[in-house]
Amino acid sequence: MTMLATGALGAELALVTTGATIALTGVMAGTAAFGLGVGAAWLIRIWSPTRARTASEMLERLLAPTFDDSYALVLNPRLPIRNAARLDGLLIGPAGVRALTVRNWEGRYRVRGRTWEFHAGSRRGWIRCRTNPSMDAAALGDGVARWAAAADMPHVPIRGAVVFPMSRSRITLEEPADEVVTADNGPWWANAIGRARRLDPAAGATFLAVVLDAADAPTTMSAPPSPVRRSR
Repeated sequence: MTMLATGALGAELALVTTGATIALTGVMAGTAAFGLGVGAAWLIRIWSPTRARTASEMLERLLAPTFDDSYALVLNPRLPIRNAARLDGLLIGPAGVRALTVRNWEGRYRVRGRTWEFHAGSRRGWIRCRTNPSMDAAALGDGVARWAAAADMPHVPIRGAVVFPMSRSRITLEEPADEVVTADNGPWWANAIGRARRLDPAAGATFLAVVLDAADAPTTMSAPPSPVRRSR
């Protein structure tokens, strides 16, 4: 915004100044062009859609209506773990902690145990997926658990979960080994995990504070986009 204001001021001075030399007018015009160009570029970078921002918005829309204020949803948590860019959210509450990774896949999929397949729409039928969301979610959950243990919170129950927030993702669940949340079963999943109380409010508040503090701590690993925090 500062660069845009500088560019606008330079443009105004270049237009209204009378009796100025050609060189001075050129400097003002150049300042205006530079300021407006840099400012516009940063605005485009900030507001353009990214995977992290899109995943955050979909997570919030799906989960916010299903949980009360005893839960906190931290979007894009910045933790020093492997594949941190895939950690789209942490759901913290009485049922423990869920490390959430979002998939915006379209089409028909099914999961049996930890085997993922998609329907090719032809006589080939079901074909095994090249990537495995369940394994990714489990790895993220293990990574968050190791980070929590290193932060003197080894007893916090943490597990991974895959989230398919788009209605165009048609997922058939055949006894999956891991938690899979979809646009259709979100309320059922929230009710299912809410039956077990694994984390007391004090421990949950402490864990949440440490997660948010980690966003401000320097890290040597590649950092994902800045966290967007929402409490629900």
